[in-house]
Amino acid sequence: MRAALQPESIELMLHPEPAEAYFGRFPQTWHPPTPKSRTWVEVTGDESVAKRIRLSIAGNGWNPEWAAWSPAVRNARELEGGQALDEQDRVSDDGQSWTVLVRAGEIRRFALDFAVPLRDGMTTGRRLFDVSLTDEATGESLAVLTGSIALAHPSSRLLEMLPSIYGEEMLRLEDEEATTPFFTRYLLGFEDSMKPIHEALRRMDELFGAYSTPPEYLLWLGGWVCLPQDDGWGEMKRRRLVQEAVELFRWRGTRRGLSRYLEIYTGKTPEIDDQPVQGMRLGPSMKLGAPETRLGDVPPHTFVVTVSSDGPGTLDDQTLHEIISFEKPAHTVYTLRIVSGS
Repeated sequence: MRAALQPESIELMLHPEPAEAYFGRFPQTWHPPTPKSRTWVEVTGDESVAKRIRLSIAGNGWNPEWAAWSPAVRNARELEGGQALDEQDRVSDDGQSWTVLVRAGEIRRFALDFAVPLRDGMTTGRRLFDVSLTDEATGESLAVLTGSIALAHPSSRLLEMLPSIYGEEMLRLEDEEATTPFFTRYLLGFEDSMKPIHEALRRMDELFGAYSTPPEYLLWLGGWVCLPQDDGWGEMKRRRLVQEAVELFRWRGTRRGLSRYLEIYTGKTPEIDDQPVQGMRLGPSMKLGAPETRLGDVPPHTFVVTVSSDGPGTLDDQTLHEIISFEKPAHTVYTLRIVSGS
């Protein structure tokens, strides 16, 4: 069995853990997170026999919080015969070891992610770690791969804004002392305190997108386009409503606009009848009780809205009335009917 670590060394910049006050208000709901710092362990199985191996990470002065395996679990149907479900890859609860099956001649790659937050007592420099491969059945050591991470402070943007003599002096001190000078780290402290605010400003455009704004901002964004909504709406319904606001205003006061608004809320196309019943008078040919005989009349400019409900409590009557009152022409009146069925 052969194994390799790619790459063997990774450089990590020390950053403070995100502050909840600003960072937590702007989660990237619909966008992928930033790429992680990771290394790959590539394992090539023996030519004749499959083995279950355990991969673990350790080192002198190593902190288990600095790295964790990022699993890509093998599907049971990918395994040929045997106790397929028992042969699944398993990561330990603390994320520090990974038990995997490597079939004969198979090449598998396993990702090891690194994240080292800046905390009290943390110093820059190189940290060594060992990735050990052990035969799960016999306990035999198959390989030990040594890697390293280099911890460093990021460059200071505030230092770059100062006259160049300061930057030149910091570079000289860094070469002499082999560490980040105090003045650079002092400026980084101010940058770290302002970073949440800068991050909020950088992502400000996400607040104005129907599918990118955080859920707590949907009501606020809906107010910008004058669309009534409340917490009774599901999140995706509210996002779709804000997204289609311009189109809804274009057709406001029409059957099409009202139908689409109600469809967004209910999930089903409503029935809108603006000529529900025509009045009549009894004559010699009309008989009471006959199916074709209908008495009464509907006042002018009256329509009936029929909405299908999946069951009691699934639709809010008050919300339906608010939608219709908001969309209908001012001179019209309506009747709302809620029926059960698909």
